[in-house]
Amino acid sequence: MKPVLEIAKSIDLTSEDVELFGSYIAKITPSGLEKRFSPRRGKYVVITAITPTSQGEGKTTVAIGLGMAIWRLGRKGVVTLRQPSLGPLFGMKGGGAGGGAAMLLPRETINLALTGDNYRVTAAHNLLSSFIDNHIYRNSPIGINPDVLFWPRAVDINDRALREIIVGAKEKGEGFPHPGRFVLTEASEVMAILSLSSSLKDMRTRLGQIVVALNKRGQPVPAEDIRCAGAMAVILRDALRPNLIQTSEGTPALVHTGPFANIAPGVSSLIADQLALSLSDYVVTEAGFGADLGFEKLVDIKCRMSGLYPDCAVLVCTVKSLKAHGGNPDGGINEIDRGMEHLIKQIENVQYFNVPVVVAINSHDGDSVDEINYLRVGIETLRIPAVSVTPWGDGGAGLIELGEVVEELSKKYPSPRFLYDLNLPVEDKIKKIAATMYGAKDVEFSETALDKIRLINNLGFSHLPVCMAKTHRSLSHDSKLPGRPRDFILPVDDIQIAAGAGFIYPLCGKIYPLPGLPAKPLGEEMDIDTVTWEIRGL
Repeated sequence: MKPVLEIAKSIDLTSEDVELFGSYIAKITPSGLEKRFSPRRGKYVVITAITPTSQGEGKTTVAIGLGMAIWRLGRKGVVTLRQPSLGPLFGMKGGGAGGGAAMLLPRETINLALTGDNYRVTAAHNLLSSFIDNHIYRNSPIGINPDVLFWPRAVDINDRALREIIVGAKEKGEGFPHPGRFVLTEASEVMAILSLSSSLKDMRTRLGQIVVALNKRGQPVPAEDIRCAGAMAVILRDALRPNLIQTSEGTPALVHTGPFANIAPGVSSLIADQLALSLSDYVVTEAGFGADLGFEKLVDIKCRMSGLYPDCAVLVCTVKSLKAHGGNPDGGINEIDRGMEHLIKQIENVQYFNVPVVVAINSHDGDSVDEINYLRVGIETLRIPAVSVTPWGDGGAGLIELGEVVEELSKKYPSPRFLYDLNLPVEDKIKKIAATMYGAKDVEFSETALDKIRLINNLGFSHLPVCMAKTHRSLSHDSKLPGRPRDFILPVDDIQIAAGAGFIYPLCGKIYPLPGLPAKPLGEEMDIDTVTWEIRGL
């Protein structure tokens, strides 16, 4: 690895612009963040994908590889990615730092804690929880109604036992005990606020706007009223500053915030993107999971709030993952043809927003060259460019052609287009997303969801954008429906309010803000050499 000061210098950051965390990691200083207001603006390239399968698509690896390829083409490129979560790391998904010849370094530190931002999010979130319960316990004049609490607690470990809890089981005061719940830190509204804030002042304002409950008169109780938002901002002050690291080819990367895309917006921080766009020719960022989830949320929430807009999108797939959507990952041409229906839908999802798109076929060892060529020709008949890439084996050298295509597509200056008008009724916004992005025939609202819509309207939040929470394993709400499901009814079981983050999020079908562990968690295979201090199995 190169010293991080050398990485900083490559994008015109000085020693005053970064705070060192050892030799290879740095945080951008407040003075360094001022450079995001530079008039220079690079091209904004978004990596998205088809709906993920158990075969693995390698979206993060492609993002890192493309960032490295841009430097090989004589341009400055910065990769902006989310920080991995400990929950999936020890559960089933694993780390999020890429792999092979296209990874982020130092890999173990990035996957485990980096500079501790996620811990700060957890602490700020749970501080608000404790303030809320203290107000209830002391029967404060605010008059929080313990029967209408919206704010959960947060933990960064997959633990299904904490999804539903009893708070204050042995307390005898008014309002105790009362039901509670936990969400994963990456599903916390605080993480979304950190991700979408444009400045320290903006973050402080958003924290105060979090609606934690209703009072006994049926009015909303914001975090500002219970005098906790200031303390939360104190905890999060340093977490708002992006982390500068490097790729395996010594090119710069900003890793910052980690909201999940099947529940939260699924994007890296706005501040990191703004800074990178002012320092480079190309910024390569990632939208979580498939284009139906992450890309739609990036445009309709992050871009709408910030004024940024993608110049180009890269849609990642593999031959095996398309076969999986076609019914059998070990199948042949017939399964590729059936899987193409899913790919076409995700291409349409990107094209809806007027963003030029190229399909990156991430080639794995053992893939048939004939099948890759067959898939490439099939995509090109749609008048969409397709490129075979090999980031894992070849690093940036395996994405030179993709870099050239991205450079050409990025010259088109797309006109921003959003999926829905913010003034549409809540039901209509949800139906527009379900029909256009997922292909749903209709939406079925539960009585709980309808009650929440009435509450949202009464509280004046109906103008907020919608952040859909649904499975990431299907275009539909049913994880067992691969391919391109049609004529399904999307259920909306509940709707949560995230006023501080600036959106509402419907819960569609069986979706858990706190995942559980699988039968064989990946953590079982991890250990440490007590002599060399080396980590094994990560």
